[in-house]
Amino acid sequence: MTDAEFDAFDRVLEEALAAGTFTCAVAAVGSSSGEQHRCVLGVADPEREHQATGATVFDMASVTKAVVTTTIVLGLVEDGRLALTDSIARHLPVDGDRGEVTLRQLLTHTSGLQPYHFEPGWSGVEEARDAIFEADLLAAAPDRRQEYSCLNFVHLAAAAERATGTSLPQLAAEYVFEPADMETARLGAPVDSGASVAVTRDNEYGRGTIRGEVHDPLGNVMAGRSGNAGLFATIDDISGFARTLLVDARQGTNRLLAPTTIDRLAADTTPDGVDPHGLGWRVADHSLPAPTWSREAVGHTGYTGTSLWLDLQRDRYCAILTNEVYTGKEETEMPRVRELAHGSAGAVPGTAFD
Repeated sequence: MTDAEFDAFDRVLEEALAAGTFTCAVAAVGSSSGEQHRCVLGVADPEREHQATGATVFDMASVTKAVVTTTIVLGLVEDGRLALTDSIARHLPVDGDRGEVTLRQLLTHTSGLQPYHFEPGWSGVEEARDAIFEADLLAAAPDRRQEYSCLNFVHLAAAAERATGTSLPQLAAEYVFEPADMETARLGAPVDSGASVAVTRDNEYGRGTIRGEVHDPLGNVMAGRSGNAGLFATIDDISGFARTLLVDARQGTNRLLAPTTIDRLAADTTPDGVDPHGLGWRVADHSLPAPTWSREAVGHTGYTGTSLWLDLQRDRYCAILTNEVYTGKEETEMPRVRELAHGSAGAVPGTAFD
């Protein structure tokens, strides 16, 4: 396999950079055998003129849901600490109809919870959680619809902490970062000022340019313990996670998750008549990630401009890390950019199991 086979993949990202969709991109395509191609483009911090490199740290935003929180929850299921049929009320101080929502419904976004809830005056994780647990946030009956909600993962993170007596960053280190050799990954903690960081920008709450702090308001106020966002990682970290998961699936190891658990990630686990969704991951459907990927592909995107897709059948992953949120998302072409990039990456032959 040669880099020339990924010319179309690189061109898609180069054209998006030129169009102002983001100021930098670091992307990789690979398999369980290793990385096959890497593309590094642009300026990670335009105001300081810092070029992007393979060591640039990205705010992964909602990719945190799949890579960190989902892996922790399913790992605790394998350890006999959680059951997906557990109700929220079994682990958290939540009553009424919301208390009957199950962990499975949280993972598949079929809980009926509204998409988001945040108040700028919150001053820490406990205050934020108390306010969320006490608020009337159930907008629909569980299992009636599939609607993406960050609040699902706030509840999952809290349940994981209560079930183990361990903070989410500690669980992330034990269940995700160490097994996948994610050497620079961190959850919530500000990135060192000397590191190469892809800057983001907050226009809603007036924070302006953000360097090394969580962009998502819940992830920020909850110091990375919100479960919905807060992961900082390099392309090596994300590629390491993807390769480890693919190795587990192919070779029967269990560094991250058991192969049987991984098999279930690509299965639609929502009720009949409800839009499909896997356990914590979006499943391949319609045009996503692209027709060149199998139906056993799973992926997730992040509001800041990040994404990760894995094809469990073809043994392929594609990670695209950008800072799209810095340039603005009002009329972004990023969904199309991802589809074009995945289409070209998936068409390149030569994965270990083709």
